[in-house]
Amino acid sequence: GGSPSGPATTIAHGSSLLSIGTDTGGSLRLPSAWTSTVGFKPTYGTFSRYGVVSYASSLDTVGFVTGSVECARIGWDCLSDGVGEGLDHVDRVETFGNDDERSCVDSKKSRDATARVYHDDRYYRLLTSQQPQKQHQQATTTDTTKPLANIRIGIPSAFSLQETPPLIANAWSSAANTLQNVAGATLVPIPESVVSSEWIKLSCAAYYVLACAEASSNLSRYDGVRFGLDADLTKFANLDNTPEFEECYLPLSGMTVLEEKISTTRVLGFGDEVQRRVLAGTSVLSSDRFHTHYEAAAVVRAKVSQSIERAFRSSASMNNNSEVDNDDSNDDKVDVMLVPTALSFPCTLNPQLGDRMMEDMDPTAAFGNDVMTIPISLGGFPSISVPFSTNDDDDDNYSDRREKDVVGLQVFGMRGSEDIVLQVADAMNNNSC
Repeated sequence: GGSPSGPATTIAHGSSLLSIGTDTGGSLRLPSAWTSTVGFKPTYGTFSRYGVVSYASSLDTVGFVTGSVECARIGWDCLSDGVGEGLDHVDRVETFGNDDERSCVDSKKSRDATARVYHDDRYYRLLTSQQPQKQHQQATTTDTTKPLANIRIGIPSAFSLQETPPLIANAWSSAANTLQNVAGATLVPIPESVVSSEWIKLSCAAYYVLACAEASSNLSRYDGVRFGLDADLTKFANLDNTPEFEECYLPLSGMTVLEEKISTTRVLGFGDEVQRRVLAGTSVLSSDRFHTHYEAAAVVRAKVSQSIERAFRSSASMNNNSEVDNDDSNDDKVDVMLVPTALSFPCTLNPQLGDRMMEDMDPTAAFGNDVMTIPISLGGFPSISVPFSTNDDDDDNYSDRREKDVVGLQVFGMRGSEDIVLQVADAMNNNSC
């Protein structure tokens, strides 16, 4: 991920207080982790995608980057006004008889069928109304003077991968201890039997199959006729012997004029990575790979989502006829989970490379960076990446202190639990050692 690196850059530079971007598989949270900013991805469908260039429609989520959790809270309070009210909001507008306002709401509904305003979201309203009640009922057994006295934070062992650098693993452990000892949260280890590391590892492959397939479909509109560049075939033909086009250009022989137009537009308009994903998506959607690749990836997505969902306390309430249960059966359930955002540190600039500035990264290695963020995106769960200061003066394994001062950690919860996610993130941000 990393397409909204622009919003993260503007925040890190101080050019803005809040920048909007989209998160598909970690595109917003990874740049935030690498620039020591706060990247917030709400529940999938919270904000309408109308006006967003579609990449993977079932994963694209509008979020934002800020400089602090406090700014993220203010931004969420402003942007989420009315979110989750679903058809009740439309009914209330119609009761008032305001034709202009009703047409505006109906117009929003028709523009993005995945937006929450389109649905009568009883699930969301029940979740957000029951969570404070459940916390109040447990207040007698916890120290309510601490901000997270009633919050249970899960530490899933499935995300503790062998590839995790020691510095990031130590920061993860330090943040969990801080939330427990200082903020008063209860830490709950989540075993492999609940969230399996095998599903987490498979989620990365499943994501790229699904995302590339949807990208191939969405980007097919850029054909130079409806959308895309208005390429001049005559000028393009003269580039046949130009060195920079030797690797990517093939003579337009045996094509009709329309095929030449489409091919020219897509070669000039799409970069190497876009072309790579379009070709991969087209391949997995072919008749001989659809069942073995695409459908298998969809099954993995469902399994990953269900395994993570089982660990949340709010999901248990939904499964008990919408009643809050107080048995001991929920002792192993959690409100949110805490995991690292990335498995690597940001690339360092090298002025000796001139215009390129950075060494070329292996695309496969770059894909592996998303393993911590992809499972959350596949389930549509809300997540926030928060910078956590390691402040480890005794560690001399890294020559560049700036590289290791801050590590991005993410807090995520059940769909619709943005308020709790922000509450935990705020406590972690305020108590960062």
